[in-house]
Amino acid sequence: MQSLRNLKSVAAVGFVGVSLLCIVESADAQNTDQYLTDYINAVNERMPPKGDPASVAELFSQDAVQHHPNGPPGTQNGQAELRKFFGGFSNLFSDWTHVEKNRLIQGNHAVWEGTAEGHHKETGKFLRLPIVFFLDFDDQGKVKEDRVYVDNHLVADQLK
Repeated sequence: MQSLRNLKSVAAVGFVGVSLLCIVESADAQNTDQYLTDYINAVNERMPPKGDPASVAELFSQDAVQHHPNGPPGTQNGQAELRKFFGGFSNLFSDWTHVEKNRLIQGNHAVWEGTAEGHHKETGKFLRLPIVFFLDFDDQGKVKEDRVYVDNHLVADQLK
């Protein structure tokens, strides 16, 4: 009888523990969802040419890494390289905006899918590119790692 009571106690403690983990995970996901919203809004407000590339780079942690796995420009390590990367948009586009299609949040990870849209600076042509971000956020809402999937060949195709 005593072992049955002990088993019930262990089960109750386990249930409470799992419940608390679910609550913590949910709070994490809620924070991450807000971090993602803040990130996309800030990028849209601060993206060159209308904004400052340093202010976009500040959305990332000091040691952040941004990868472009399916093509150029490769990987940026740290805020200095990110400033340079975002600064390059001033030379290419008159405007640049990210429009959300959908998102998925899990813990401190987020997947954002949408389009990147803007006018090519030299030709004035409107460009629209499908884009996906895989983002990992730290506890302060800064991006620690970003994997960006975009088909850069679509730029040349749309400029024809």
